[in-house]
Amino acid sequence: MKIIIPGKSLRDAVKAATGVAPSNDDRQILRNVLIVATDTGVEVTATDTVVSLWLKLPCDTRTTVKKVGRLAVDAAQLLRVLDTIANGEVTLSCTPRTCSITTKGSRFRLNIEDANDFPRIPRFSTRKPYITVQSDLIPRMMSRTAFCAHDEESFQLMHGLLITAEEQDLRMVATNGQRLAITTAKFSSQSDPTTPIAGELVVPAALAQTVKRIVSADAKTMDVQFMGGFLNFRTPLGEVSLRALSGSFPPYGMGIPSDLEVIKMDRRDLIEILKQATALKSVASSFVSLTLDNNKMVFRSVAEGAGESEIEYEFPWTDSRLELTVNPDFMLQTLTAVRGDDVDLEIGSVMTPTILRERNTEEDLASFCVFAVVRQ
Repeated sequence: MKIIIPGKSLRDAVKAATGVAPSNDDRQILRNVLIVATDTGVEVTATDTVVSLWLKLPCDTRTTVKKVGRLAVDAAQLLRVLDTIANGEVTLSCTPRTCSITTKGSRFRLNIEDANDFPRIPRFSTRKPYITVQSDLIPRMMSRTAFCAHDEESFQLMHGLLITAEEQDLRMVATNGQRLAITTAKFSSQSDPTTPIAGELVVPAALAQTVKRIVSADAKTMDVQFMGGFLNFRTPLGEVSLRALSGSFPPYGMGIPSDLEVIKMDRRDLIEILKQATALKSVASSFVSLTLDNNKMVFRSVAEGAGESEIEYEFPWTDSRLELTVNPDFMLQTLTAVRGDDVDLEIGSVMTPTILRERNTEEDLASFCVFAVVRQ
């Protein structure tokens, strides 16, 4: 194999692949990135068997394939080399045991693995049904939901992100048992209009953001495919495949309240109030007191041995006094994930979860987050 390619192009692709290839896996081959040179361009692949990334660097005036072939080389080591020579043109070639990376005045030689040992990864199939959406829609939906997933894999499927497609709705859901995020969007384009698209898979929330690596300014659309136990994404830049988790996602819909009082709030004001509310609070507890009474919202917190705080905000509350205990960190994370100037705070009672909803969503997106409250 022999290719001539801009160092930056190869470095960027290998850097993306390094984010997928595990650096400490006992299976040495998985620490490698697979580079394949074909008549049409250069392909870069990485996998940890749960998430797989495939990138395509097509031949052009600056990228030339002199000899087709394939090699598997340690991703981290290759990236360290390319970081030092990314500004120049790079020639990559290989023998059965080593690969050479040369540029003006420099030459590096790295040991390689047998490329035939690199595992086969799931690939997008044009023979199976799929939907097409705006390229940045999937990452935007993930950023609004994945933060609510549990950060420990031992909590059954609550560390996963539920992604469903039914009729014309695409939905993502994440929960850690204390808070819940749901984001929905409409899609109108599908590969076979005569065959309704339906799919439901749970994928690791922590790995879902890998999809961002195949989004670029030139990629206008993204294809999404439910295929067996894999969820596949494709843009002109490349593909990402996520292996689904086994089991049933928690029945999240049962805890969503309705008929709540809806109060419009300035998102930035609420962020500042919550930052103040978290300045002094107990290390042992994530919660602070929230009182709604006489057109006021009052947060109170106590930091044992340090002091206490009280933050007051004018708030259109005319009902009877209501005292709640809320997690301000959850609320801050939600307000950071949503967009727009205004949010709706939907409040019921001490026994009812409170909803923080995005008011002016982007045209193709509807989003809201439920965070739990407990009795004072």
